[in-house]
Amino acid sequence: MFYNDPISNRIFSQSHRTLTQGTFIFGGILFFLAILIFAYPMLIVYFIAGLILLAGISVLTIAWKLWQVRKSVSQFEYRETPLSINRGPRVIYFRWYG
Repeated sequence: MFYNDPISNRIFSQSHRTLTQGTFIFGGILFFLAILIFAYPMLIVYFIAGLILLAGISVLTIAWKLWQVRKSVSQFEYRETPLSINRGPRVIYFRWYG
């Protein structure tokens, strides 16, 4: 018997199939990684060294970007207008060179 259902079951079946395939692929990768680590225990050391290397490169990249921002911000020129005793308030102008 067919029901007048505006929501199709195909959407659920497609997303369920994608989720199931992704889970099987991820589980298979973890399984083969475990076999490789049991066969070659030095792989653990290589993975940890790779993570440390990746963290170091990331920190250096962030530090370089912060250095560039500091360098660009230091290009502001601080300039004051001559102060007249009888005239209005003191005004400070910032000029951007870039």
